[in-house]
Amino acid sequence: MVASVAVARALDRDLQRQAGLTLAEHHLLAIVNEADPQGIRPTDLALASTLTKSGLTRAVDRLEALGYIGSRVCPSDGRGQLLVLTPKGRQKLRRSAPDFFRSVARHFADYLTDRETETLATAFGRIAAADRA
Repeated sequence: MVASVAVARALDRDLQRQAGLTLAEHHLLAIVNEADPQGIRPTDLALASTLTKSGLTRAVDRLEALGYIGSRVCPSDGRGQLLVLTPKGRQKLRRSAPDFFRSVARHFADYLTDRETETLATAFGRIAAADRA
């Protein structure tokens, strides 16, 4: 747990300095980017994120104010909303990715052997799959 917190804090610090985004905001952009091109429901974004409901609302509001995400009416349910990545958001994510991955390497991956990386990837994959079940 201590290592997890230390890595998350370091990534957050680097992202804020390099991209002006928190780790949570960067993660939200990545989730929206990987979602269906028509968008993602806020409830699905909440399930995929690490934020509380109020934290998610604040982060989404900030990302919308920055012009990185937008919302549209859900075509299959006129009452629902879908969140989409804007061209500006896609560009922000694309530009911040190299620094982000260098930061992940510097604060995490560089400390692992190839075998440890494979072991962790397998274990984390199982944990993530079990959490979705």
